[in-house]
Amino acid sequence: MREFEVRKPAAVILAAGSSSRMGQTKPTVLLEGLPMLLHAAKTFVDAGIDHIVVVTGFDAEKVAELAREHGLHPVYNKRFSEGMFSSVLAGIGAVPLDFDAAFVLPVDIPFVSPATVGAILGAMGTRPIVVPRHWGRPGHPPLLHRAVFDSLGGWHGPDGLGGFLRMRSSDVDYVDVDDRFVLRDIDSKVDLEQILLDRKCT
Repeated sequence: MREFEVRKPAAVILAAGSSSRMGQTKPTVLLEGLPMLLHAAKTFVDAGIDHIVVVTGFDAEKVAELAREHGLHPVYNKRFSEGMFSSVLAGIGAVPLDFDAAFVLPVDIPFVSPATVGAILGAMGTRPIVVPRHWGRPGHPPLLHRAVFDSLGGWHGPDGLGGFLRMRSSDVDYVDVDDRFVLRDIDSKVDLEQILLDRKCT
């Protein structure tokens, strides 16, 4: 019996960071002709998820305008300078009540396969959190059932979402995926060049 069935999932893309190492607003950086934010969103759209929250902060107006132009739902995190976990909370808090779960994906992990999203959804069952894993390493995006939203909001321990997942380890299921991009983030121009080269070699 599936205790935590997901009938209507949403997605949260974390796009509030200052992008200091990239040197420009990361969500708007072009990758293969498309802004990074839209690559991340396409992952979910192609997996059939049509409500995507985009958490803005640094350069908020520019990122929000891009999001709205493509049918995404921007929400401003006024506490974005406090770190990524504040954006996780802002995004989860903006998920409408009729959605029973949400994926959480940093904008700089833009190339996760839609098939991976489908595999994560299919693995939700007896536990309220599902995390993809590639070669034994946990990656993004985790899927959180609404049953844990309140306890996530009350988490004040270390390491943000990662710390919360470790604290709730008995509530986490893992799904092994053949998708190395669940582990690949883009923090700098060197990372960007390397991931694009890897994509060409796929």
